[in-house]
Amino acid sequence: MHVSEDVEAALLAHPAVARLDGVFSSCLPGRRVVGVRVEERVEVAVVLRLGHPIPEVVAELRERVGAVAGPVPVDVVVADLVDA
Repeated sequence: MHVSEDVEAALLAHPAVARLDGVFSSCLPGRRVVGVRVEERVEVAVVLRLGHPIPEVVAELRERVGAVAGPVPVDVVVADLVDA
């Protein structure tokens, strides 16, 4: 599994994340990981469910990404909010 797929799985496992957004993507052989770009830093774009405190969710997502991607800067873009 590629790091971008690990990041995708970690993000989607969070209860506040409805889906990833196509602001960023990673191209893998035969697959594109939407919402995740891994370079010198990790950039992710998420759509969150309403009812969760955004600053806390963003901090939790940074931790999850760091746990799978290692000690790199992590940028989290909240692209949209949807009803829970």
